[in-house]
Amino acid sequence: MRYFDLHCDTIGECSNNNLSLRKNALHIDLERAKALDKYTQVFAIWIPDQFRGKAAVKYFDKTADYFYKELEKNGEMISLYSSDENTPIKAILSVEGGSACCGTIEGLHHLYERGVGLITLTWNAPNEIACGAFSEGGFTKFGKEFVKEAERLGITLDVSHLNRQSFFEFAEISKKPFVASHSNADIVNNEYGRKRNLTPEQIKIIKERKGLIGLNFCREFIEDENACGVDAICRQLDYFLNSGCEDIIAFGSDFDGCTVHTDLWGIEKIPILFKKLINKGFGEAFLKKLFYENADNFFLNNKTVSLD
Repeated sequence: MRYFDLHCDTIGECSNNNLSLRKNALHIDLERAKALDKYTQVFAIWIPDQFRGKAAVKYFDKTADYFYKELEKNGEMISLYSSDENTPIKAILSVEGGSACCGTIEGLHHLYERGVGLITLTWNAPNEIACGAFSEGGFTKFGKEFVKEAERLGITLDVSHLNRQSFFEFAEISKKPFVASHSNADIVNNEYGRKRNLTPEQIKIIKERKGLIGLNFCREFIEDENACGVDAICRQLDYFLNSGCEDIIAFGSDFDGCTVHTDLWGIEKIPILFKKLINKGFGEAFLKKLFYENADNFFLNNKTVSLD
């Protein structure tokens, strides 16, 4: 089967703990990914909120170096999404936290030159661009310039982790389709999750803008007393299908960046999830869109740095 995942934190975990991308005890490694026939993964470099300025750039560069070294060491298995190499796994590099640009347009150009194809604008706190999900406020003057230049360069922008004010300001500033790479619908009885989940109005805007939403496996965002594990995923899918979002839904697992139910733990569970959703009554044509086609079509139709 084919699978396209919009967000994982695996490469940061590998870099920080000197682990191999080929084989490890994390949610994702290349050996276990052999369970998939064709697989594209967006590898995010998460910038912790304590890093700002030059410290954020240094952390990004260290992790990006590790990413490219792991691709080189495992070249028979994985290559960049833009590559002509016929590998079963393709990779897109992203940044989770625009603080990696050091608050300058030159810093943004540095991310572009290093091959970043997607930028999650904030994490949970404010940065030089905007305010995250667990803070108050909106976009800075620099943040508005950042959005325009990133779109000019062809970098896909990601609204996961923006707070409500920042999201709606972004929708006014941006001109191109955008993604919520690892977000869910705000239908969960969980106050923590509500800070990160998308309201009906936000979902409507993403749909109108021909964007993309990747469902997050994080237990705190999808589970409550009424549903957990695969049932929580089914509840999300039912909501999005009833909202006419069949063509904009994908997965953004947040593997290696969150707590995941045992039903969903690890890349090897993805084919099992497909079969479970078939058994739950979801049509195969829709599931093919969900697991691969919607995300692949988005990145093919919206040129990113990785496609240069």
